Amino acid sequence: MQISDYLSDDGQAMVALCSALALPKDEGAADTFKLSEWNDLERRIQDSPLKRPAELQGRTAQEISKALSVALDQAERIVRLLERSARLALELEGLFSRGIWAVTRVDEQYPAKLRDTLKHQAPTVLFGAGEIGLLRRGGIAVVGSRNIDETGTSFAKEVGRKAAEAKLAVVSGGARGTDRIAMNGALEADGKAIGALADSLEATIRNVREFLLDGRLVLLTPYAPTAGFSVGAAMGRNKLIYALADFAVVVSSDHLTGGTWAGAVEALKAGWCPVFVREGAGAPRGNCELLKLGAAPLPEVELETIENLRDWMQRKSQPTVAQPDLFDSKHP
Repeated sequence: MQISDYLSDDGQAMVALCSALALPKDEGAADTFKLSEWNDLERRIQDSPLKRPAELQGRTAQEISKALSVALDQAERIVRLLERSARLALELEGLFSRGIWAVTRVDEQYPAKLRDTLKHQAPTVLFGAGEIGLLRRGGIAVVGSRNIDETGTSFAKEVGRKAAEAKLAVVSGGARGTDRIAMNGALEADGKAIGALADSLEATIRNVREFLLDGRLVLLTPYAPTAGFSVGAAMGRNKLIYALADFAVVVSSDHLTGGTWAGAVEALKAGWCPVFVREGAGAPRGNCELLKLGAAPLPEVELETIENLRDWMQRKSQPTVAQPDLFDSKHP
């Protein structure tokens, strides 16, 4: 696995500007460019005589300030981040030697579906492990609660198995509960899975190395490979799960609270992909409320009889954007 197969010269410059890799611990990510800041800087680079991020390398702050029409302190910030290129190269070599790749929004290996679906919201940098080509396949996103009842457990596992039969990868967050149950259901049926992680990529790899090596699992995260868990990070990666998938299934959701609810509502509102919700006697209230917001039902009693889940979902898909007034504050 060669760095140049994943990161172009522009990509390496982008990692330096947008990632905290190889930064001193006391600086952390405070100085790096956040997503909105990079979107603005990217436009300035494209509209400038430089055209490419790699052309920022080796230039003085005064030259960058003039070329990009940015304040001198911003140009100095760019120079400061790019000055660690040698340390960053060593850090990247270490990651790649441990089976962790990195790719940026300007690189060919970056998943096109993610870029096309999320556009300016697509993460600037992704870290991952496993066969990156799986990210081009799409699949079925399966999301739900960490604490799940017996009916939900059986449902999530069956969705994973049906996805494998339909040659669709299961896309999920890798968390305890629904995520892992669905992903395991697919892998046990000789299918494939995509895990969009909110934290601990490096630690997670150790537990699933067999699936990574045989090309049936790929993990990715927009956060540093050693990043710990945070609620904000978990909420932020939800959009990746939906944007990488052709369809989504909500197994169980609380109402008006929690990451599953927030992610599903955001996906319905943005129209990232058709969203299906488990329907049945044991389904929680959040599932019923998501149906009112435009999600399509996936009945518990019907799941086992579906011969091809892809074909069934294509037939049953409803418009992915609900009526705007359904999201108005008057409709909780």
